[in-house]
Amino acid sequence: FQTGGNVGIQIGALMGLEIQPKIAIVPIEQLSIGLTATYIFRWNVPMKEVSNTFGLSPYVEGYFFKRQLVLHLEYEFVNFPVREYYNNIVVRKFRTSSHVLLVGGGYRRDLSDHSSISVIVLLPVYQFNPDGVRYYSAWYTPIVRVGYNYLF
Repeated sequence: FQTGGNVGIQIGALMGLEIQPKIAIVPIEQLSIGLTATYIFRWNVPMKEVSNTFGLSPYVEGYFFKRQLVLHLEYEFVNFPVREYYNNIVVRKFRTSSHVLLVGGGYRRDLSDHSSISVIVLLPVYQFNPDGVRYYSAWYTPIVRVGYNYLF
């Protein structure tokens, strides 16, 4: 059984701070299967706006090369605000949801027999929007997450 969390950032025209508590089972030493909740506080720099994004994600992590290399696969359901603009004026505001497949990898370091830290970089490789009208994205840039894990 493992618990912990991640802190992530997104950098670009849309900047964000991501907080992500997580819980997982560790059936073998090289595998973690878990669930995370996601909250992202995002700044739209050009428009000087802030927004909140919420999500829930099952994930799988594999650990290789003395458990230092991390391969990460995550399916995330996110709900986020959308603002449509015309001549830099908001003409429509609403919230929508997306299903996002995130894939990436990184580095993991043991701090003790029970705790570790990790740094991973994730890319959104697939996204489905159920509204079907337009393509809205919760992710614009690669996501960098720094995490802490405690193994019971």
